[in-house]
Amino acid sequence: MRIRQKRLAFGLAAGVMLSLSACAVNPATGGRMFSLVSEGQEIEMGQQAMLQVDASMGLYDNPELQAYVDSVGQAMAAVSERPDLPWSFKVVDDPVINAFALPGGPVYLARGIMAHFNSEAEMASVLGHEIGHITARHSVEQISRAQLMQIGLVASVVLVPELRPFGDALGGGLSMLFLKFGRDDESQSDQLGFRYMTRLGYDPQGAVDMFEILERQRDTSGNTVPEWQSTHPDPGNRVLAAEQRIASSQIEGGIVRDDEYLRRIDGMMFGKDPAQGFFVEGRFVHPDLRLQFRFPEGWATQNAPTAVLAQSPERDAVMQLTLAEGSTPEDAATEFFSQQGIERLGARSRTVNGLPAVQGTFRVETQDGALDGQVLFVRHAELVFRFMGYTPSSRMGTYAVTFERSLESFAPMNEERWIGLEPRRLDIVRVPAEMTAERFFMRFPSTVTLETVRVINGWEAGHVIPEGTLVKRVVGEGVPGDE
Repeated sequence: MRIRQKRLAFGLAAGVMLSLSACAVNPATGGRMFSLVSEGQEIEMGQQAMLQVDASMGLYDNPELQAYVDSVGQAMAAVSERPDLPWSFKVVDDPVINAFALPGGPVYLARGIMAHFNSEAEMASVLGHEIGHITARHSVEQISRAQLMQIGLVASVVLVPELRPFGDALGGGLSMLFLKFGRDDESQSDQLGFRYMTRLGYDPQGAVDMFEILERQRDTSGNTVPEWQSTHPDPGNRVLAAEQRIASSQIEGGIVRDDEYLRRIDGMMFGKDPAQGFFVEGRFVHPDLRLQFRFPEGWATQNAPTAVLAQSPERDAVMQLTLAEGSTPEDAATEFFSQQGIERLGARSRTVNGLPAVQGTFRVETQDGALDGQVLFVRHAELVFRFMGYTPSSRMGTYAVTFERSLESFAPMNEERWIGLEPRRLDIVRVPAEMTAERFFMRFPSTVTLETVRVINGWEAGHVIPEGTLVKRVVGEGVPGDE
C-alpha cells in the first residue's frame, strides 16, 4: 500500500460520442473496423487515464531507466502507422509480469516483466505488441462495442472508491487496467509488433525468446498464469507463430543489445517492495508507516497500490484499509458520513490500541441491494486511516463480530526485523569462466531459488553459461515468502 491520493475519477465514458460514424478504417491493417470514437477522443481518454495510472500505481523511481525505455518505445512508435500520437513509455513500480497500453499513446511496462527480459530485443518485442494495440485501435473498438465496464479505464481496485459491489472488490490489481482483447486482437498485435521491431532492425528472435520466457514462467509456477499472459494466446503457440513469421520473412539476425540491457537493469528491485507493506505471520505490516493489523483467517487478501483488501471465502463480505480524508478521525468520519447515499447508523469516539479513533456503522443502497458496514477512522503517524468491512445487510449478523475483531487489531508496529527489511534487487554478474547454472548458483548465491534464477535468465535445463556472459542473480532479504 502506497500513500497516494485515492479519490480518483476517470470520467472517460462521457467522451464517447455515439453520433459519430461507426464505420472507420483500421490505420494499422487498412481493414474496416467498428468505431464510435474519434482520434481526438481516443487521445483525450488515454491522457486522462495516464494521469490516473501515474498517480495511483506509481512509476519506478529510476529516471535513467525510464528515459531508456521511452527512447526505445519512441523509436518503435515512429515507424508505426500512427507516429504523430502523443506516445509515452513508462515503467510502473509493480513486481508482476505485465505490460499494458492505454488508448491514444501511453504504454506501460511493469518492472516485474523487465526483470525477465534478457535483451533490448526482447523488450522491443513487448513494446511493439503494445504499440500494435494502439495503432490498430483495439481499445477504441472495444469501447465502441459498449464494453466499458470490462475495460481497465474504469478500474476497480486501482481506484478504490468509497464502496464497491462486494463481488468484484478483489477483481482488480494491475490486470484491471487491461482491455480484454480477443485472441484475434492479440495475434494481430503480435504481428504488428514483429513489423515494428524488424523495421528498426531488431532481431525477431527476441519475440521468440520472450514467449519462451512466459512459457517457462507458467511451467515453473504451476497453475499460476503471469498477468501479461492471462488474456493472451498460449505462449507455446506464440513461439511457433513467431518462428513461422521469421521463416517467412527470411529475416536473420539483427540488433539484440543483451549486455546493454542487462547493465540498464542492474540494481533494479525484484519482487515485492517491503516498504509498501506485506502479509506475514497472519498480519499485514507496513514498515514505513509503522502499522499492523489482521484480516480474518482464511480470507483472500491483496495489497493494492492504494488499499489493502480482503474478501471472505464465500465472496459475500469485503474489508479494506485506505487513507481517509481529513486531519482528524472526527473530520474523516464527518466527511465519510456526509456522502450522498451513505446512511449513518451510529458513531462514537474511542481509542484503539492507544490511538485516537472514531468507530461507526453505516448502510448504503446499491443497485444490488443494501450493504451494511462497520468503519474505523484512526490517526497514526500523522495520517488518518479508514478501515472498514461491509456485506449485504442480510449477512451483517454473520460478520459483525468478525469485522469488529479486525478493526480492533489496528495498532502501531515497532519490530526492527521488519522496519529495516531491504528489498531484493537484481545484481548483474559477469561469469569468470564457463560454468553450469548449479555452479553459478553456488559461486554467486541468490536469495531466491535456483529455479527462479534459471527463469529470469532464460536458461533451459542443462544450460552451460559461456565465459564472460553477463548473468542475473538476486540479492537482498526481501519480503518473506516472496520467491
